[in-house]
Amino acid sequence: MLKLHGQVINVLRHPEREFKGEKRASYAQVQLMVRETLQDGQERIGVQTLTTEAPEAFEALSGAEIAVPVGAYVRNGAIAYFMERTARPEPLPSTK
Repeated sequence: MLKLHGQVINVLRHPEREFKGEKRASYAQVQLMVRETLQDGQERIGVQTLTTEAPEAFEALSGAEIAVPVGAYVRNGAIAYFMERTARPEPLPSTK
């Protein structure tokens, strides 16, 4: 597994709903602000949205720098990430 480092900026909770006559379970997502190093050495700031089964763990670290274990895959020509169901955020020491 890889470790994705970023700042917790938002936790989204999606309620159970019905879509085209089919029930969809509730789920939660966390949004991390991440710095991506480009091939020429520049940094690009982006937002990664990951599904989580532990939204409370991320809410407790809102605004903090964290590391979380992720897997990576290619989606539409770009790298996308996923967390294991049991993944929990690991607070990182403050650099300020």
